[in-house]
Amino acid sequence: MEFLNLEAKLLDVLRFFEIKSFRIAKEINEMPVDIAFIEGTPTTEEEVEKLLYIRKNCKVLVALGSCAALGGVPGLVNTIRKRDAIRVYDDNPPLIPVDPKPLRYYVDVDFHLYGCPFSKDELLELIKSVIMDKPYRDKEYSICVECALRENGCLLDEGYLCMGPITRGGCGAICPSNGAPCKGCRGPFKDANLKGHIRTLLNMGIPPDRIEEAYSLFSFEDLKEVIGWLKKQ
Repeated sequence: MEFLNLEAKLLDVLRFFEIKSFRIAKEINEMPVDIAFIEGTPTTEEEVEKLLYIRKNCKVLVALGSCAALGGVPGLVNTIRKRDAIRVYDDNPPLIPVDPKPLRYYVDVDFHLYGCPFSKDELLELIKSVIMDKPYRDKEYSICVECALRENGCLLDEGYLCMGPITRGGCGAICPSNGAPCKGCRGPFKDANLKGHIRTLLNMGIPPDRIEEAYSLFSFEDLKEVIGWLKKQ
């Protein structure tokens, strides 16, 4: 739907691309395609098979949004799953046959667009990069950089559990700019000081279980090692 939210800019995109498959907007959908944008992450064997089919029938695959790029909220099931998953054995696949993980665990992913929702500006930036055959690079700086550029006050200093110091920038610090602490929906950037951030939160008196919950919310697969470290503190 963010494609439709591009509004007038979508007409510029359509000068270079034809939309061949868009189930929400088109009755007839076709494959193969040059570029496939996939949101969400597989939770059943059938969905894994669909993902493999799409990967086989596209030249470029883009993980679109937090669930596709990071595992997102569906990945929370991996933190609470019982030892023996409930399954229904009949002619259909089991109800919970796979653990929700980022798309890259199943197929090769060419590009990631992070966020919940992802940034329309980054979407256009990526499309332009593909059209012009130029590199597209993930943002490797924190939300704090964008907060500083907007002269926001630090929500950590105000006692909030904010994930901004370890979260990849690119959203324009939209949540802190509106008085809400960052939830980490864009995932950690490459050189984030995860343990330093956790120590800061602990020193602020924030309970370990709240910190674990915050670290698990969007990026459990990427952060499970440091979550394990937290549990030993």
